[in-house]
Amino acid sequence: MKYSKGTLVYCIYMLSISSILSSCSPSREELAQETFQKAVDLYSNHQYNSSKILLDSIIYSYPEQKVLVHKCKDMMNMVYRTEQERNLQFLDSLLSIRESEVAPIMKYFQEENPESANPTLISKRQSIGSSFDRALIKAHTDKNGNFFISSHYTGEAPIHHFAIKAEVGDIFTVSDTITDDALNHAFNDGGTYWETIRFKNASDNGVGEFIANHSDEKIRISLITPKGSGYKFMLTEIDKQAIRETYYLATLLRETIHIKGQIRNVRTSLKYNKAISNSSLIKN
Repeated sequence: MKYSKGTLVYCIYMLSISSILSSCSPSREELAQETFQKAVDLYSNHQYNSSKILLDSIIYSYPEQKVLVHKCKDMMNMVYRTEQERNLQFLDSLLSIRESEVAPIMKYFQEENPESANPTLISKRQSIGSSFDRALIKAHTDKNGNFFISSHYTGEAPIHHFAIKAEVGDIFTVSDTITDDALNHAFNDGGTYWETIRFKNASDNGVGEFIANHSDEKIRISLITPKGSGYKFMLTEIDKQAIRETYYLATLLRETIHIKGQIRNVRTSLKYNKAISNSSLIKN
């Protein structure tokens, strides 16, 4: 087949353009290097997640760039450590704040069982001396922030109550029924009867929280017995305040324990990351 002079010239022209365009296009190595530099810039601007995304894309899109892939993995570790170190600084600061909030509140509490490894705390407002011969609801927390309440009855005859009900106007909440002898205690002292129920492991069904959230309102308590609602009384202002303060303290203590756990996890993670990085350096 014969080609005209014009056709040959056109073909040569197109081949030349294609060669020029090909020579101007960045190579895969150059594209990978450009992406890496963008990741470095993002890291410098504290955009850690975006930096990790680009580094990850290089590792999986340019596996043949072995030296650069190794640099990306090293930098991924550096980004991770930076993030964790910043988290640690934040958590240390938050822990300091929570502990500073707990300290002044603790002086209003006393230990019920100081010989225990994890003693229960109770408000001094509800100490035995101020609540020995009356019906009331007490609030308790341990130092891990495990909150629970207990009901107390004193009278001339037993009522054998096994649950409690808290009412504010038309709204109310009722505890679970407690039949466990370890939590349900009663005794008679010369014709005076005492009954105590400890509602542990959330068996109060939110009664304690209900009281804490409505402590500025009138709250009626019913001690539920086999005969029905049984003994009723209004919570005193002192008891409502004590329950609210105990509930708040328990919340702070739980947050403090949670933050300490997070700090331990971050430090363990950083230690592990450092060990892996050192192992990688030895192998290389």
